[in-house]
Amino acid sequence: MYISIVSLTRKEDAKEIVFINVSCWKESYKGIFPQDYLDNLDVNNLESIRKCENKISEYVVYEKDDQIIGMARYGKNQKDYGDSYGEIYALYVKPDFQKQRVGTELLKYIFNELKKNYKYVLISTLKENKANDFYKKIGGRYIGESDFILDKKIYKENIYEFNLENY
Repeated sequence: MYISIVSLTRKEDAKEIVFINVSCWKESYKGIFPQDYLDNLDVNNLESIRKCENKISEYVVYEKDDQIIGMARYGKNQKDYGDSYGEIYALYVKPDFQKQRVGTELLKYIFNELKKNYKYVLISTLKENKANDFYKKIGGRYIGESDFILDKKIYKENIYEFNLENY
């Protein structure tokens, strides 16, 4: 039976969440971040898995036939935008399942959860990332940029605002 669902996470999901995160970084940031940095990312990195386990309550996953194919992490904004803003820190979908509404369904779930405490949601993505088109298409309003620092190099991110009254 074919079943798709957005669900809360358990500590046992951490390894698969890290796998999706690392796999998507290697794919999405090819040509943006240094290739040697991407090549050294390890889906089995125990430190990353433990960090994920410690923040597991901030994640939701999208499952299809009992397989996790997408993940997102969210909470209070970390960009000093004030108490009326939540933030989505990460949203990744396995490449074979992109453009199948998985990301949209994850966002819909998160927006409904964040509505309980916030009026707006922020999402940041690297200026060169193809996800910019997705965030604009689903109603994100460009409101500025921020810096993302990786290995002492600064990369620019676009910041999108979503008014939760519209969702």
